[in-house]
Amino acid sequence: MVQSIFHSLSELPNEPHVVTIGSFDGVHRGHLHLLEHVTSAASQHGFPSVAVTFNPLPAEVLRPDKAPPRLCSTDERTAEMLRAGVDRVVILAFDEHMSSQSAESFLQELVDACHPKAIIVGSDFAFGHNRRGTPEFLKDQAPAHGYELTVVERINPDSSVNWSSSFARSALAERGDVRTAEQVLGRPFRVSGVVQNGDHRGRTLGYPTANLHPFPGLALPADGIYAALASLDGQERERANPALVYIGTRPTFGESNRVIEVFLLDFDDDLYGRHISVEFVDLVRGDRAFASADELVAQMKIDEQNGRKMLAERIGEHVL
Repeated sequence: MVQSIFHSLSELPNEPHVVTIGSFDGVHRGHLHLLEHVTSAASQHGFPSVAVTFNPLPAEVLRPDKAPPRLCSTDERTAEMLRAGVDRVVILAFDEHMSSQSAESFLQELVDACHPKAIIVGSDFAFGHNRRGTPEFLKDQAPAHGYELTVVERINPDSSVNWSSSFARSALAERGDVRTAEQVLGRPFRVSGVVQNGDHRGRTLGYPTANLHPFPGLALPADGIYAALASLDGQERERANPALVYIGTRPTFGESNRVIEVFLLDFDDDLYGRHISVEFVDLVRGDRAFASADELVAQMKIDEQNGRKMLAERIGEHVL
């Protein structure tokens, strides 16, 4: 198998590349637009493409108390970039040493390892200490290093939707607007993890749920009930199970810990220890406290009916 994921620039094969650099959190449609330029240029030049990215993300090191939550894990980010057609991804360990590295020094390392015939970046891109590595800097350095520079401008075909990571995060966190997040990402927003044992409260209410614990620091939709599709153990999306997802603190029971609980519709099997990936389809309702468990269960039955209708619109009548 040809290696496509690397963890240092020195691991790359010693050959020319078409290069792009960035955080690519979420690999949203703006990123995909940039990556289309990268893969097209690689095809024209006849050289492999490489995307250089970072883990942790720079903001998580430079401003850990203000770093925004991620839209996807590093593994998911890498997979989406490869799915977009990039030949190779380099995941560099971003630390305080790298944060203090000059733009000149980082560019020299990049040139020595990648032998870039072309570098393609977004118009708001910057790297190196004090963010000196701007597109203007790369343009000035191009003659000395022999690469072509392409700066890809942001595009926003729909003025109501901004193709940016921050816009997707705000849609999720402020409104639970998973449909807008999907418009930004070009695919449904996903949360995945291994099902862990919970307090079995859902089972006592007639709605047995799987407790999902995604990686820390992931962006989550606002508290509420969501219609979703759940894939188990890497199964194909076409075979995903219709589901309802609860995100919240279970205020009816006076709890405070935020949980993610997944209820698979028409499913009766043990889920503990299995990997589950949830695609959010739509918001059914926001979270709220109920006067009693019986009142909550009555609302849950309504939620299930509404969730099935939403899913039927998306994947077919068989979920009704």
